[in-house]
Amino acid sequence: MKQWLYVYLQWLLRELRMRYRASAVGGGWLILQPVVHILLFTLVFYKFFQVRWPVGDGSATEYGLQVFIGLSLYTFVADVINRAPTSVWSHPYLVTKVRFPVEMLPVVQVGAAGLQLVLALLITLPFMLWRGGLHWAVVLLPLYLLPLLLYVLGLGWLLGALSVYLRDIVHLAPSVSSLLLFLTPIFYPASMVPESMRWMIDLNPLAWAAEAARSVLLNGTVAPWDGWGLHLAVSCAFAVMGWAFFQRTKPGFADVL
Repeated sequence: MKQWLYVYLQWLLRELRMRYRASAVGGGWLILQPVVHILLFTLVFYKFFQVRWPVGDGSATEYGLQVFIGLSLYTFVADVINRAPTSVWSHPYLVTKVRFPVEMLPVVQVGAAGLQLVLALLITLPFMLWRGGLHWAVVLLPLYLLPLLLYVLGLGWLLGALSVYLRDIVHLAPSVSSLLLFLTPIFYPASMVPESMRWMIDLNPLAWAAEAARSVLLNGTVAPWDGWGLHLAVSCAFAVMGWAFFQRTKPGFADVL
């Protein structure tokens, strides 16, 4: 177990170095990228389209924090959607030449995206203190984000295995992640969604995670536990399904690659 953990951490560090090796700022983009996004979305939707959040003081800072939390979670999911499809077939030598746990490769992408999420959420802490301090409910945030992590793990294994056989997934993934951005209340409040379309929000695990994170970080309120229990059960099943699909298709990877 310790051996595989060491291998995983080495590959995670390698992935982070590869992402930012040609950049002048380097790993600083882990923080700069979400900040640039939040400034852009706040300018467009708060200033130009006059979108306001139904809670808070209605200021640009309040809107920016609401969007920043949702956007950080979206970036976590979108990063895995866009990178997991190439996680296996871009390393054919690990599949065909070396004894290596290839199911670790999609998890490396999840870990790299997760690190960026953690850093992004840490950025909000000074603003939380400036707004009046942190509520005790903030300790529940990791628990609320657990279903989303399980969903993303299952998705990583599923996309990593499928793309070995269907390379079109690599080209389709960016469109799917872009669609997810507009189907999730990231830069607009969930209350703006028509009642006839609320079911899409209720079934969207990213939407539930974003609303729960905003509740504990900005409002100091506890999200409904029934929704958490439902998403946890479904996410566990989805993660197991993704793992099982990866293991079922793994014996054929070497033949295709």
